[in-house]
Amino acid sequence: MKKTTLLFLSLSLCGNLWGQVAEAWQSTNGSHGPIHHPVTFAIGDYGYSLTGTNNFNANTAAVKRYNPVTDSWSNLSDFPGGARGFSIGLAYNGSGYIGFGVNGSNYFRDLWRFDTANNQWTQLANCPCKARRHPAFMAANGKIYVGLGNDNTGDLKDFYVYDIATDSWSALPDIPGLPRHHPFMFSANGEVYAGMGHGGQIIFKDWYKLDTVSNTWQTMSNFPGEARVAGTQFSHRGVGYVLSGDGDNHSWMNTGEFWKYNDANDTWSQLAPHPGVSRWAPGSFVIGDTLYFFGGVNRQSQSFPTDMFKYWFNSDAISISERKMPSLNWYPNPSKGTIYVNTNEVKALRLMDLQGKLMQEIEVESESVQINDQYKGVFLIQSLLHSGESQFDRIILE
Repeated sequence: MKKTTLLFLSLSLCGNLWGQVAEAWQSTNGSHGPIHHPVTFAIGDYGYSLTGTNNFNANTAAVKRYNPVTDSWSNLSDFPGGARGFSIGLAYNGSGYIGFGVNGSNYFRDLWRFDTANNQWTQLANCPCKARRHPAFMAANGKIYVGLGNDNTGDLKDFYVYDIATDSWSALPDIPGLPRHHPFMFSANGEVYAGMGHGGQIIFKDWYKLDTVSNTWQTMSNFPGEARVAGTQFSHRGVGYVLSGDGDNHSWMNTGEFWKYNDANDTWSQLAPHPGVSRWAPGSFVIGDTLYFFGGVNRQSQSFPTDMFKYWFNSDAISISERKMPSLNWYPNPSKGTIYVNTNEVKALRLMDLQGKLMQEIEVESESVQINDQYKGVFLIQSLLHSGESQFDRIILE
């Protein structure tokens, strides 16, 4: 009876919280400062933002590191390749790579490796291609693939591959389609993809795959959403994602659209958009299973957002579209094993590891349920609702 009374008091204090819909995105306190076109990636427990252009239209060589535990940014030594905007980069096998871009009339075709363990930089072989800004840049199977972009003469469509082991470049066939700059791109399950972007007065929605064994291009199905340019993209657990950017008139979209690509059947699915209208040239990275998003330009208000948002990915075994957080159907979190449940909403709970393996299933027959005390750490918890829907959250068991 005492536990029931406590639950009733808690629900009374929370008002109608059980009936509210939790948002997929949450704001953080980690303000990066105004920046667009940053090079962004995560390595280990930290996220990184390099170079880019600030709200005074000045290119920068700044390197910043984000700590998700303290939700704060710190400054590292400047990038030795010099200030630049419209550059490109990624993380691969524990190292960061960055290159290309422009500063004033000076276009770059360089490539650098960043060792985050000691914050050391190594300049690698220059690309034998034209210097350029806004290129595609993907990594797979020990190689980095670079192409598209533009220089002071116009848009490009050539492609090159860099072999990390031999520090050497070789030419690839041109990508199908028209020349373009600021495309979207990522690697997925050992293959690389690129498309969309901007060429002349056209915003594209075409999409291409490079077979990295035969080095041949394949035309894939068009992107199903609004044609777009100048967003951010990343790979997570072998899956590619594109987020935000300008729409088919090279201006803001009503929402910061978020899409996931299924390379197995060449289809896209739409996820919850980031808060607010879309942003031109933002940055993003994934630490663990949490996506962080920041920067860019709000073209509707012509402002430079300094806020930062996060979105948690559950394991690949779970449909992202089902996940909502934080949970309003049970508490507390962290928990020592006993959790209190809204029985009006929840009929059962499933505890899983972060790979989606079922550890325990509990029928909810009272307001309190007990999780097996052998489980300690971070887990997924699925609430099976009376409505037939389900909700996924993370739980920390102490």
